[in-house]
Amino acid sequence: MTGTRKPESVSDCSDIPPSHEGWDAYWAVNAQGSRRLYAAIASIYRKFFICPRLAYWLRRTFPRGARLLHAGCGSGEVDALVASYFRITGLDISPMALDRYLKNNRHAEGVVHADLMNLSGLRGGYDGVYSLGVLEHFTPSEITRILDNLRLVLRPGGKMVAFWPLESAISVKLLGLWHRLLKKCSKQHVQLHAAEITLIKSREQVDSIVRGAGWRMESYSISPFDLFIQAVLICE
Repeated sequence: MTGTRKPESVSDCSDIPPSHEGWDAYWAVNAQGSRRLYAAIASIYRKFFICPRLAYWLRRTFPRGARLLHAGCGSGEVDALVASYFRITGLDISPMALDRYLKNNRHAEGVVHADLMNLSGLRGGYDGVYSLGVLEHFTPSEITRILDNLRLVLRPGGKMVAFWPLESAISVKLLGLWHRLLKKCSKQHVQLHAAEITLIKSREQVDSIVRGAGWRMESYSISPFDLFIQAVLICE
């Protein structure tokens, strides 16, 4: 365990600086208007629904002290119940997100500034990797590339836990309505977060993408404990 070890400095894992693609704006602490309201709602959801569900699945999948990579870690609020249980490194494309992650997770082993599409310089040796609310922002071919990259940073026998939103989720419907209202009422284009390009339509769809990246889906779970919003995949 890392105890109170001081987190490592932010580091780039490739020679090509990652493009933030607007994610710094999403994780900004001084967001205003609709973005601020959305951030507050998302924070509550992460704290009361995702945080305990993540802790359940990570503890079920990995032994205490396992070295894990949180891919697309964001502010790291969801790591509150597991930060001192595992040896976690946060990875994100946004330096602002990584700054918030370190403030929220004093026990973190470190953070890595990187683009999931290019992890060529990332050192391997992780026992597992996990992500939440990340894969839906990419096309199926991009997801295949990301999953392939993540597979290569793991030790033999390593596993992945992924939280991936459903197309049928009530949150998807409400967010779509919110965006339509903002577009109608505002002269400026307001995007509360990056577009969700690939939401889950079926287990078969996910299994096909996962197998294409060299993974085997061990389990697929949908639960009322997160309001039937996300499927949890365990892959090896």
